[in-house]
Amino acid sequence: MKFQSLIVLFVFFTVASCKSIDPNRSFSSGDTVSVPKAHSSINVPLEIPLSYLETQLNQGLKDLLYAEKGLPVGNDFLADIQIFRTGKIGLSAQGTNSLKIKLPLRLEGNLDFQKKLFGQMISTSIPYNESLAPEISFSPEIGEDWEVNLNNIRIESWGRSMKYQLLGYEVDLDPIVRPRIEKILNSQLNAGGASGISLKNLINNTWEAFAKPLKIERGAVDLFIYTIPQQIKINNQITSDQKLKLNIGLEGEVVTQVGEKPDIRPGPPPALGPSNDTINQIDLTLPLTVSYKSIDQFLTQELVDKPIKLKNNNLLIPNQINTQSYGEKALVKVEFTLKRGAKKDLKGELNLVGRPAYDRESMSIVFEDVDFDISTKNILASISIWFKRGQIRDGIKKHAVYPIEDYVAGARAELQNLGGISTGLGTFQVVNPQLDVQGIYVTPEDIQIFLQATGKVDSSL
Repeated sequence: MKFQSLIVLFVFFTVASCKSIDPNRSFSSGDTVSVPKAHSSINVPLEIPLSYLETQLNQGLKDLLYAEKGLPVGNDFLADIQIFRTGKIGLSAQGTNSLKIKLPLRLEGNLDFQKKLFGQMISTSIPYNESLAPEISFSPEIGEDWEVNLNNIRIESWGRSMKYQLLGYEVDLDPIVRPRIEKILNSQLNAGGASGISLKNLINNTWEAFAKPLKIERGAVDLFIYTIPQQIKINNQITSDQKLKLNIGLEGEVVTQVGEKPDIRPGPPPALGPSNDTINQIDLTLPLTVSYKSIDQFLTQELVDKPIKLKNNNLLIPNQINTQSYGEKALVKVEFTLKRGAKKDLKGELNLVGRPAYDRESMSIVFEDVDFDISTKNILASISIWFKRGQIRDGIKKHAVYPIEDYVAGARAELQNLGGISTGLGTFQVVNPQLDVQGIYVTPEDIQIFLQATGKVDSSL
């Protein structure tokens, strides 16, 4: 009898000395949880064939490029000059960031010579009509107005000599004509042709689509995820297959809102920044918020009044379930009835504390690093339940899961819809986005699940 009493006392002190889990502990007394900002970035490649640029540039050039009379060209010669375009621009790549134009021209005019020799005025006029095939180089650049600007326009060669031998004198038209034609080409190609190659609508539409809220339905609750755009970057290069390749990158912070659809009106795109990214990719972090109320509703439906079998034909029947934060972990509080066959039923409360983790196989949130305690009003009942603590813990842990498959499927579908951007210049579509759980964070208000979406963007002109 004394021996049995010693065993009871030993178990009593063992149970009493176990670490107690207090559901009323304030969040501030536990470990602090730092939820990082959700970040998203997208890099969209767009390849513009040089033939498209040719069409736009040809629309900007006039037939009569230049005309002037009485230009002094040295050695008492004056020139009347007219330069006509006689054909279409031909565009080709020249290096990684330079293009070359071939532009057929016709040079018409007169060279007038007047000089007094030995008291006699000598005057003559010599007409000329020459075909030119100049090669003109330039570098394309995206300006702050989101239009394609042509920089460093230079005439590399005229296709023939611009020097003339007249009356024993050499007349070189190149120093006179070159700067004037380069200035005219710079004006006409940029104002008339390149200005038609504007990315402004493309950037505005992409910027607005990037901020468009994604709606993910979960039962009666609507979850909206949207991006606050913060930065836009771009670079351009000329490819070996005669295309102008643009890499457009956007970055922003992702925000979640539950309930009504947010009224998002993003401001204008910020100043253009340089980019070194050339990879076609999207990398979006989608913060899904799961309220404790929705977890309670799910676990109640799945567990309450449904017996969990233990050893020796014992049944644990959950009567009520509540979840909440517990420092950096989550707490599941279960009020239960333990049926022990012919013995008297025992009632008690189980507090299970664990770190939420993602199980990829079941696509569910489960608990790891689990601690728990059990309490009843009867010390003998507590001792009896204490001997079954392993079975009870494993039974609750096995069933205390929260599936998020619907969230993932909804996010994937919305991402594909988000990618359906159509502009006056091109269309963009997110291709087969892959989603995975990046992290799970417990807050006093909810559990936040960070989904990482990666994929590529299919673009077409």
